[in-house]
Formats: sequence, structure tokens, C-alpha cells
Amino acid sequence: MMEQEKVNPKVFISYSWKSEEHKNWVIELAENLMRDGIEVKFDVWDLGPGDKMYEFMESMINDPDITHVLIISDESYTRKANDRVGGVGTETQILTPSLYNGTDKNKFLLITTENDANGTAFKPTFYKNRIHIDMSDEDAYNEKYDELIRTIYGNPRYEKP
Repeated sequence: MMEQEKVNPKVFISYSWKSEEHKNWVIELAENLMRDGIEVKFDVWDLGPGDKMYEFMESMINDPDITHVLIISDESYTRKANDRVGGVGTETQILTPSLYNGTDKNKFLLITTENDANGTAFKPTFYKNRIHIDMSDEDAYNEKYDELIRTIYGNPRYEKP
């Protein structure tokens, strides 16, 4: 029996253009993912002058080669998603039907980077009842990054015997 060649995962990162600091955090995450063998697609690297932003977002969400859509959620992303504002609002309109209409439930991974005053993660309405990865605590970043990598590669920390 011939062994099939394993293809590295390919992800699309969706995030809100909140600040340079946040953008740099997302770029650093993308660079780390690339170092760990995961192909990353997102606007900073894959869009330029003259490109069509909304067509790019739609193609990434619908691309069968994209194994995961990483949604980086903070207060800004949550507000824009819920109010359907800007690029985040457009992405929300594109991905919400996929979440509800049977697309692989594990394709969309919400990564929270900020909590409200009560310590509750900012999560858009379309993701409220789903489990997320909380990367809001810098001290727990490495542990949560490991969880993200394991999830993307389909290698959970704990497997059912």
C-alpha cells in the first residue's frame, strides 16, 4: 500500500485592523505558524494595491485547501462582526452561513485576545456557543499557542483510548 504524502495545513487569518500593536501581534502569530509548517494567508502578505479585498476574503473562506479560518477576536472584532461593519462585517456575512450550514465545524477557530471588565472573552454572536482558544494572557501564550498548533494539525493533547 502506497503511503500518501501529508500536506501541511493552510490557514486564513481574519482579524480587525484595530491598532499597529494588534496588527504586529497578528503578524508575529502568522510568522510563528509559518515556522511551524503551516501555510498562512492573510491581507498583510497576500493583498496589495489594486487587489479586491472582499473577493480575497470570500475566496479564502470558501477555498477547500484552507484547513482552518483563524478568527482573532477582541473588542473591536466583536463589535464590527456583530454590527456588520467594515471588512470584518463583510467576512461575518460570508462565514456565518458556513458555520450554520454544515461546513466542517472545526474549520473555524476563534482565538480571543481580549476580555471585558468581568473577564469574559469578546466573542461575536456567531461564535458565542463554541469553544475558543484564549490567548489574552501573555503568561499563558506558549501553552495556548501549543493548543492552537495541536488543533490545526489534528493532534489533541488528550486522546480517547
